[in-house]
Amino acid sequence: MRLLFPGKLLLLLGLGMLAGASRPAAPRLPVTVYVFLAESCPISQQATLPLRALYARYAPLGAQFVGVFPGAGATAASVAAFARTYTVPFTTQPDPGQALAQRLGARITPEAVVVAADQHTILYQGRLDDQYAALGQRRTLSQHHELADALADLAAGRAVAVPHTQAVGCYIEKAGLGQ
Repeated sequence: MRLLFPGKLLLLLGLGMLAGASRPAAPRLPVTVYVFLAESCPISQQATLPLRALYARYAPLGAQFVGVFPGAGATAASVAAFARTYTVPFTTQPDPGQALAQRLGARITPEAVVVAADQHTILYQGRLDDQYAALGQRRTLSQHHELADALADLAAGRAVAVPHTQAVGCYIEKAGLGQ
């Protein structure tokens, strides 16, 4: 490359105007996906496979995923063991005192809550998919993938078409009630 105005090189670099230069792009999907899970809940355990796929698809676009364990017995060690056993690729953490579950209104595991970058606006809340019609009623194939659909809507710049669904799974027992 030959520069006609060598003294202007720094200015051009600062403006990102040289061929091949680019600014880091802002995340296209600046959301946090909180997924409430329980170590002993079979539905939470089975949810890890679709969650891995969603993480692989949307984390590169900027979505942050956090596995939250609100059970009274959840410890850093038990949560880490769950993450290892089920190959959870995103951050996992216990929710001492269920502060996050209460703030976001989570009542079931697994339950997803997609929060905007402001950490206050809930864009989607509910089930990951319809694999379970009700407790004990598992479908062979999911027909609806509400969390995936919500993330696809957001990645495309659209409002979430179905912002709330009813999660099916294990109830989150209130802290201090003998869990």
